[in-house]
Formats: sequence, C-alpha cells, structure tokens
Amino acid sequence: MARASHVQSLAAVVALIVIVLVSSAAAESSVAKMTDYPSLLYVATPFTLCFGALLTPRTVITDARCLFPFSNTSSVPDTVSGTLKPEYLMVALPTDKTSATMHSILLSTQVYTTEAQAGFRATTFLSLAAGFVDNSTFYAANTSAVHAYYPQTQSSKLAQQNFNVGIVTLKVPIKDAQLATLQLDDLDANTDSLTAISFSPPTTKTDAASLQELYKGIDLAMIQKTSVSSLKRKECDNNYMKAYGLSDMKSFPGHGLPDNDSPVFCSKMYDNTTECKIDSSISISNSGSGPSINSVDLNSTIFIIPRGSSVRVVSVGRPHLIEKASSASTPCNANGFIHFPRPGLYTDWIGWVTRGSIASNGSWVDRTSSGNPIEDIFNQNGAATSMPQLAALISVAVAALAIITTAF
Repeated sequence: MARASHVQSLAAVVALIVIVLVSSAAAESSVAKMTDYPSLLYVATPFTLCFGALLTPRTVITDARCLFPFSNTSSVPDTVSGTLKPEYLMVALPTDKTSATMHSILLSTQVYTTEAQAGFRATTFLSLAAGFVDNSTFYAANTSAVHAYYPQTQSSKLAQQNFNVGIVTLKVPIKDAQLATLQLDDLDANTDSLTAISFSPPTTKTDAASLQELYKGIDLAMIQKTSVSSLKRKECDNNYMKAYGLSDMKSFPGHGLPDNDSPVFCSKMYDNTTECKIDSSISISNSGSGPSINSVDLNSTIFIIPRGSSVRVVSVGRPHLIEKASSASTPCNANGFIHFPRPGLYTDWIGWVTRGSIASNGSWVDRTSSGNPIEDIFNQNGAATSMPQLAALISVAVAALAIITTAF
C-alpha cells in the first residue's frame, strides 16, 4: 500500500511538472500592460506609431525609420522629407487615456492615396496633436535627429538597419521618469529575459480594409510580450552573411560601421512572428491593384531586458525575418532567423546629439561643456548637428562678424 501511495505521489509530481512545462511554453508570448514598463513610451508621427525609451527625463531613443519615414527618392512634400520636424512628433506615456487619444488622432489622419498627400496628412496630425499636449501624458518634441549616415543605407536592403538610431528631446521633462539603459555588449545565446515588445495582436491579414478595421480594435495601452532566444555573435553573422551574400561583416555600402562591428543582433524565430513574413505586429498597406493605400504603420518592436522597474534596451525598430530554408514538412519558423538593429553601437553619436555621453553600464550621463563651441557643436564622427544648435552657432558667428565689421 505504501509503495502504491508512493507511486501515486510520484505520478502526481510528474503530472504537475508537465503542467508547469506546458504552461511555460504557452506563456512564451502574452499580452501585457505597457505601464508594466515605465521606461517605455510611444513616439507618434503622422505616419507611424513607434516605441521609444527614456534615456533622460527629456531624451527618448527610438527607431530612425520612425523619424525618417520617406527615402531621399520619395516625392513627398518638403515639409515631411528628411528627418521629421519636431512639430510633427508627439511623445505619449502609456495610459488608458493614451489609447483613446492615439486612436482619435491616428484614425483621423490614417489613409492617404499618394505620397503627394503626405503633407496634408502631416498638417492634420499637427493640428490635432497640438490640442492634446498637456505635459503630463502627451509631450511636445523640442528636437529630432537621426544618425547622419542612416539615410545613405536605405537604398540597400542589406544595410537598412545600419545606423538605425533616432533621438527625440522633449520641451518639458517627464516627472519621476524611470530611465532605461542601453545594451552595449554582444548578446549571449539564449540571453536570459530577452523580450520583444510589439503591438498586439499580430495578424496575417494583407488587405487594407481588414487591417484598418483590425487597427480600430487595438488597445494601445496593451502590448504583446514575447520571450526571445538570442543567437551568439558568430551564428548571427554567419546567418546574416549567407542571407545577403556577404563575404564578411564589413562589406556594407555607405559609411563604415564603428570599429567595423556587426550592425545587428539576431534571434531565433519567435511566437509573435508568422511563418515566412515580416509581421511581428501590424502594417497596413495595399496588396493588390488600384491606388496605393498608406495607413498608420504599427510594425514597431522594441527588444528589452527587464531590470527591476527599468529596462535595458537591446534594439528598437522593425525586425527583419529571414527564411533560411523550408519545405512542405518543415515550416519556415523552424529554419529562419530574425535580425534587428543594434543602437548601442552608436554611443558616440547618441552622446553628442544629447550633449552627454553613454557610460560603460549603458546609462546616459551629463557632459560638461568643453568651453570650445566648435568642439561642442560638431561631432568628430561626421554626423550632422541639429538645426537649433547649428543656428545658434551661426547666429553667434554672424554677430561676431558684425561687431568686427563695425569696428573697422
């Protein structure tokens, strides 16, 4: 009888272990509140809604594509060409109020049929967003910048994630801000707690009408949280070179990367990606004939490692999915990999554009002015300065020249 009881107890333990394992597998991807991650927020533009993270109470790191939505070859009006001006940006903290407001603004500006109408869409966004800025949930941008080498990469698919980093500064600091840090080192294979945050739910829909209807039902206070298995550097680089036909990780068009380093991190395919598609969230576009339909792009993902009440930002941007091989019996998600931008490579540029520096632990620290305006304004790495800073320098130079001219 004792033996039978022991066997029953052992069976119960085994059953419990099985239940736990099954539950863990099922919980790999789940819906969570955005407020669970107070370091994260939204960057809204007339054309997309992106994730961002606070480096300082006034500094947000985000996706360069978010701030630079059109390539240099696009036929969009001058008002929205290049890096979007600060007035066409709004930063929002995640709350229930955020969801309703973002829907009101984005759905009002959502559909346009040609690039030429992008200017009107931006103007509509500007007028709507201005009425919501309250410096408690919705914040106006003061400056915006993308890495100066980022636009050069957009003509080549294999380099589109190079120099993919953008910075937005706010007119008013966020009170009691929870600050994020940057991942500077390489990831190990299966890095513990690596998490992909994206908009929920994912979809396989492709027609604009269905996707627009689906978008209306999304609660922007909620996010899709997915555990991600990272790849070691060697495996990541080998996959990347094979996918794009590279002989090494230095053969990119455009400007060379810092220290000739790899521009991406890689992961295995994960639950919130559909087979053979770059569809970690939602992107609304026309899939058939007829006029082009361009709507709010929600294909933004931020990869983080939670650290208590804060996070370490590994990447922010659109993940690229690569299918290595597939057959009828082997689905793509068993053979592919995903690569995503590596903003921690560009600490020199981030430090320069934010008037600070990134410490060895990935946190932002203030930088004391050198007292040399030329050295303080111009980045030795070749990136262009922000317009307000450049304008200030030019004004000082013009004033000085006027004084000298008057004196003589």
